[in-house]
Amino acid sequence: MMKNVFFLGFLALLAFSSCQNDDDSPVPSGENVLSYDGPNATGPLLVAGDYEAAARFPASETSKLQGRSLTEVTWFMGILPSSCKVRIYGPGAGDEPGQLLYSADVTDRVQVPNWNTHELRDPLPIDGQELWISIAFTHPAQQQSIGCDSGPNVPGGDWLFSSNDGQWITYIQRTGESVNWNIRGIAGE
Repeated sequence: MMKNVFFLGFLALLAFSSCQNDDDSPVPSGENVLSYDGPNATGPLLVAGDYEAAARFPASETSKLQGRSLTEVTWFMGILPSSCKVRIYGPGAGDEPGQLLYSADVTDRVQVPNWNTHELRDPLPIDGQELWISIAFTHPAQQQSIGCDSGPNVPGGDWLFSSNDGQWITYIQRTGESVNWNIRGIAGE
């Protein structure tokens, strides 16, 4: 029985860690998208804990979409975590996000391994200030869930909060690996 559990876990990790040649995301890059990432390549192997993977978009990025609203968030999820939430924060101080502007529990709607899209219940006006778009998730054991590209890192594309140390630190600072989370914000009218 235990061998079967390890074998199935190994197969799941192998399936998720294999690189994809094409970005089969339902969201193209372009002028209506806040994004730093390229095609999904893999995902980090993280120990058990609560995490938030975030892309931080400074005013220089969001001002391009000023007057529009954030209507959707799209992200890649490899292996299903025990919980998953879409969160959006306003401008923060230092290396932490600011006020929580939006949160939605999407645990029951996550498809794996796949791109997922959440339409915001109430679109958020983009006023030209910094936005943090995050996916919060819980791992009951060591696993890969949030997707990332193969890099190189774009500043702002790899913020990671871990309950294991209680800090927001970029993934490149944590591990030396240069990637960007597969997290995208979509702006509408």
